[in-house]
Amino acid sequence: MKAISFRKMEKERYSQIKAQLFSPQAQRPGLYNKTPRDFCLADEYSYENLYRGIRDSAITYFLIRGIPWHDGLKAGHLPSNHLCCSQSCCVNFLFPLVKRPDLIKSIFGFWYHDMVEALPIDADKPLTDDSYPFVAFEWTGKPDADYLNEGVRKGRKPTRGANFTSADFVIRFREKDGRIHIVLGEWKYTEEYGKTYKGSGRQGDTRRKTYIEFFKKKGGVFSANGNLDKLYDELFYEPFYQFMRLQLLAQEMEANSEMDADKVSVLLVCPDANNGFRNNVASDYLKKRFPGEDVLGIWSKLVTPGKFRSIPTEDFLARILNVSAADQEWVAYLQNRYGWSYPAQQG
Repeated sequence: MKAISFRKMEKERYSQIKAQLFSPQAQRPGLYNKTPRDFCLADEYSYENLYRGIRDSAITYFLIRGIPWHDGLKAGHLPSNHLCCSQSCCVNFLFPLVKRPDLIKSIFGFWYHDMVEALPIDADKPLTDDSYPFVAFEWTGKPDADYLNEGVRKGRKPTRGANFTSADFVIRFREKDGRIHIVLGEWKYTEEYGKTYKGSGRQGDTRRKTYIEFFKKKGGVFSANGNLDKLYDELFYEPFYQFMRLQLLAQEMEANSEMDADKVSVLLVCPDANNGFRNNVASDYLKKRFPGEDVLGIWSKLVTPGKFRSIPTEDFLARILNVSAADQEWVAYLQNRYGWSYPAQQG
């Protein structure tokens, strides 16, 4: 019998715990694809998809920067009503750190041992109090940067969070040797991908032409991989296509010293329990080249050592619970909302 997917289990869990997390009005089924769904909030209450302690500030942050919410309501100005939304999940975990360099060091420093101090994202717009955020969202690079020439292809400037390669979040810190390290983050939740090849057809040809020069760059993050033409062809399956673009964005940010960075790397945060995502290796070539490896194992072997890291969401939450005792309401919210306990082997 086929195992129940992580996404389906989360939808069912939300249907059961709505009353613990949301107002009575918001608990009514919301429309998704024109159909009422129990795992969605009532449309006019989609803002409750965000933790109340950061709700207004996060919505303002996105609005001022022209960042659309994925599947957002009110023309993208409000969050999606879908409770399995990874963007809302990312914001719920990380927006409370926007003004908390101490917590960034306590949480991320557990994995980045050389971190000495978190630094502001001073290429972003200032917050409403004129300070700069220590975490930024949907980051494409400093204003007017078009590191991957995607704007040239589309005939317009890059926009954050839509139609251009964007990091779900970005942090910046100083290391023990004084070097500045930027981390571009990709945040996954219940994502599932099929086997669609994104490198074919007219649109696929455009995609392939856009990134090939960066992919084959001498000394780049993929340069140690022998036959780069063959490898490039095989990365147009999800989630590898997303990973590749974000890794190339990091490569070019580093080459251009984005915000004085000496190093730019990629971090993926995703649930251990979402085995459907982790095992979605659609390329037969990659399966044969890396037998027995999942998506993350393969990716870590394809890029330059030190340029990619992954953290299970479960471990990230455990770290927050360990160091954030003073933020009891936020911690309790994360634990209640994202404290699933499914075994990782569920697929």
